[in-house]
Amino acid sequence: MMGAPIIVYAKSLGASSTVLGIIAAFTPLMTVFQLPAAQHLERYGYRRFVLMGWGTRTVLIFVVTAIPLAGFLDNTSKLAVLLMVLFFFNLLRGISSAAWMPWITQLIPEHVRGRFLSIDQFFMYGGCLASLLASALVMAGRVEPWEYALVFLISALGGTVSLGFIKRIPEVLADEATRRGSQNVPWGEMLAYPPFRELLIFNLIYATVLGSLAVFTVEFLRDFSHFDVGRVLYLSAFSFVGALVALPFCGPVVDATGSKPLMRVATAMFAIVIAAWSLIAANVLPCSLALVAALNFLAGVASANFNLANVRITMATMPEMGRNHFFALFTVITSLGLGGAPVGWGMILDAIGGYEVVTGVFHWKRHSIYFLALLALNAIAFAYIPRLHESARSRSGASSLIYARSRRSPGFRDR
Repeated sequence: MMGAPIIVYAKSLGASSTVLGIIAAFTPLMTVFQLPAAQHLERYGYRRFVLMGWGTRTVLIFVVTAIPLAGFLDNTSKLAVLLMVLFFFNLLRGISSAAWMPWITQLIPEHVRGRFLSIDQFFMYGGCLASLLASALVMAGRVEPWEYALVFLISALGGTVSLGFIKRIPEVLADEATRRGSQNVPWGEMLAYPPFRELLIFNLIYATVLGSLAVFTVEFLRDFSHFDVGRVLYLSAFSFVGALVALPFCGPVVDATGSKPLMRVATAMFAIVIAAWSLIAANVLPCSLALVAALNFLAGVASANFNLANVRITMATMPEMGRNHFFALFTVITSLGLGGAPVGWGMILDAIGGYEVVTGVFHWKRHSIYFLALLALNAIAFAYIPRLHESARSRSGASSLIYARSRRSPGFRDR
């Protein structure tokens, strides 16, 4: 629902780069509703909370299925309805996702969480690959409205089937510390904690790179190449193939070398990918099937390496005392960055419009300028990696200071 198929459908309705950025921003921006939603988990229970949110959002996918078949609406009206439905779809996702991680954390014993998460990631990328290939198969050649509807129907049916599996996951009760949690949390002092602050700055820098790259590469291929929708989707699938190839090796490597070396490798890979895209957009390199497939594959390898290393260093950075609140604050702020990036870049791309200047063989125009800007930000992120705190040294002193002050608020408790 929020991948390449919805982007190409919105583009077929005449969506601008700004609108595509808004669509890409919906998912991360709606995670901010995890904070107020967490107050109601005890009342409903984890499983019921997830079922209510994911069940309702599945109904909305059926509504999206009907949009391409609504012949009485013009494209502008269809796009407006699509944006409205996607907004509520992601709103429900953001609210219900507040229950998912606490639920799974209590279900999976600590000594097998690493193995569980690696298998979970592998199945996630495998599912993304399968769904994208199915979409490409349906939308081969010239795409008719009923083909878009069929792709969205497959998504709706998949969501419906998933509800049956959610019902089979055992319910757990919130622990005593969770039930006693309060809102008197020292957010300002948490932001001032140096290891947390540095990690947050790094992720916000990188959000400006990764938050929009997938969206505007698809837009570029759709607008400025001779590839049809099916080819664009097939090419996008190579990123999932790259991640699936890399994941079995990432775990042992990051455990042996630490997170920072893997993050350097990942950012270097992204630099190669972004630089190549800028040369393609500048008419220096040909936009060939083989080159785009190779770039997407390398981007998938880089993404798998980066995500694994970033999660690992994030877990090591969070202080033991107040860890839940640090994670919540980190998720919300970085998600806002991921959501703001595609909207901001979309507005910049629309502002550049048809501008073009030729310097030698290099064509300075909207997408080549965009990719060069991403390359510069990627270099800044690479240079920032040494500032991250990966050491397992005790951080109880700083954490205790933050939370000792908050104890003056009598309702505050920590897990």
